[in-house]
Amino acid sequence: MKLDNGELLKNIRRFAKKNGLTLAEVATLAGLSASAIYSWKKHTPSKGTLKEVAQVLGTSYSKLVGKEDKPEPTQPDVTAVDLKKVIENKKNHFEYDGQPVSPEQLKIIRNVLKTMFKQAHG
Repeated sequence: MKLDNGELLKNIRRFAKKNGLTLAEVATLAGLSASAIYSWKKHTPSKGTLKEVAQVLGTSYSKLVGKEDKPEPTQPDVTAVDLKKVIENKKNHFEYDGQPVSPEQLKIIRNVLKTMFKQAHG
């Protein structure tokens, strides 16, 4: 695969910015001359050099050169909540759109959920 130097530089800039670094700082940290990365507009660096730069930027060679089309989706830190336990906990008080949910309304909600999930599993 032939590298697209424009895409490569765009990716390096993006990762450098994410890390709070200039291109000159990235180059220096990778053991290159301060202006080395700028010269890549005209010539393609070696794979080994790009791997060093990727390491400085905390990414993979593949991501740096754009071989991975899409970044891996990040999963938000989400913990499942069992609605049944929440609704049945007497310490919880519920509101909907700023209005308190009465015990009668909560009973209706509980019955709707029960019916809905019985149908889903039945």
